Amino acid sequence: MGQRRSRLLIVDDSEADLFLVKEALRREGLDCEIVSLADGAQAIDYLVGPGAVAARPDCIVLDLNLPKVRGDLVLKAIREHPPLADVPILVWSSSLRTDTDSIIGHAGPTLFIEKPTDLREFLAIGAKIRSLLEGHA
Repeated sequence: MGQRRSRLLIVDDSEADLFLVKEALRREGLDCEIVSLADGAQAIDYLVGPGAVAARPDCIVLDLNLPKVRGDLVLKAIREHPPLADVPILVWSSSLRTDTDSIIGHAGPTLFIEKPTDLREFLAIGAKIRSLLEGHA
């Protein structure tokens, strides 16, 4: 019987970014079970809502600029939910503000990055996700 595939939750409203993350994972040789959600309200409901999924993700990629509920509020909800408090999260944004200090208090194992604009840099996201999954971030 093989090892269980890592579960990766991607919360981002950009289909192009979702495609590039999947490509970065493929190039890194990571075979993950991927769930993608396009807004913050869906993410909170999926993770901590009344019908929350029983399958806890092994890693979360979270955009800060989300429709319906902002990413910083999603991060806060995740970190305040004990079963998810230690799940590693890659938080990113195309416009990473300098006020990330206000959300770092909710951090747990969290990596904050600005979304790369260069394709080569974007594809390096796979290595960052591997590092989070292996607990080396």
